[in-house]
Amino acid sequence: MSPTSDELRAANALSPEAVGAYLASAGWLPREAVTGAALWTMTEDDDDFEVLLPTHRGLRDFGLRMFDLLNTIAVVEDRPVSSVLADLANTNADTLTFRLLPEGPPGTIPLLHGADAVHGVRELLLTATYASTLPRPLLVQGRRPTNVWSFARQVRLGAPQTGSWIVAAHLTIPEAELDPRAAGDGPFARQVSLYAHRGVRAALTAAGEALGGDPVEPFLRRVDDGVSANLCEALARLGRDDTPFEVSFSWAQRLPAQAGAGRFRFDRNTIRVIRNAGEAMRASTLDGRVQVIGAVSQLSQGNTGVGTAVIDGIVHSRHGEAEQKVTVRLRDTAHQTAIEAYRTRQFVRLTAEARRGHIETVLDVAIVPPT
Repeated sequence: MSPTSDELRAANALSPEAVGAYLASAGWLPREAVTGAALWTMTEDDDDFEVLLPTHRGLRDFGLRMFDLLNTIAVVEDRPVSSVLADLANTNADTLTFRLLPEGPPGTIPLLHGADAVHGVRELLLTATYASTLPRPLLVQGRRPTNVWSFARQVRLGAPQTGSWIVAAHLTIPEAELDPRAAGDGPFARQVSLYAHRGVRAALTAAGEALGGDPVEPFLRRVDDGVSANLCEALARLGRDDTPFEVSFSWAQRLPAQAGAGRFRFDRNTIRVIRNAGEAMRASTLDGRVQVIGAVSQLSQGNTGVGTAVIDGIVHSRHGEAEQKVTVRLRDTAHQTAIEAYRTRQFVRLTAEARRGHIETVLDVAIVPPT
């Protein structure tokens, strides 16, 4: 395949260092250096690929060699060379690329699959954004605050591309935050990208373990790595009807990241396991001894002396913490305590035994200061 004049010009402008960083993030492995080039290889399913990365701009055919490399990447990733070039030229934004593999004509997707995929992208990024603002991970996230939505509105979604069905989300890093020597945790956009990367990688690893053992425990064990019910639900939406998909990460060229593998593939069995795990994780917070701290948002009184209260807050369980609304049945003094907390706009701390998503026995209710 011969490059157009624009493609050749763009390939000639690429930095060998930037392309090498992209290859590493996409799972390619450096093998050996030859005169004026470096050999990189990748095994994809049962196929072996190799590319020669030109390392000296002084080579007379530098642009053509670089285009040959880009063409191989495009074949491996099943997308146009122009799409690969766009990622490499995007020097100040992290890019999350979602490649869906539905049955049917290339570059098309059933309407409902496409709608769910975009919703899944949104939920994955909202989950990673909210998690990046919290002091500790949540097993289940509740309503997202205003600052999370404000950041999400800055994320740009690229138009779907040919080659399977591909859509990309671009997280732009402000110019003032692109200095790699800056102290601190780095730009917030990069924190979100890295959190999404950790969570996606951990969910895929957990799914692999769950296929041969406990269907939920591997996910619960990786909450600190970014796995949550919300993340699993977002990935399940991307794979509606168990449609295989890939998620890949490329980092702003002006702010390299050392984050390991950058491409993750989800097959039908993996998606099914993740979907079931997300549902189970949402229910597992209410299982065993739990403590709920939050505001009483609703009260009702029955005819038998038993009242009902809805508590909107944080559920603490042996599996982790979750933002949830919990409905409990309260008797006598416990119900009066809930009424007082509601009247004075204070929080309650409820200790109880739960089973399969429901509070069965309330052990203690006390008023505590809002946190």
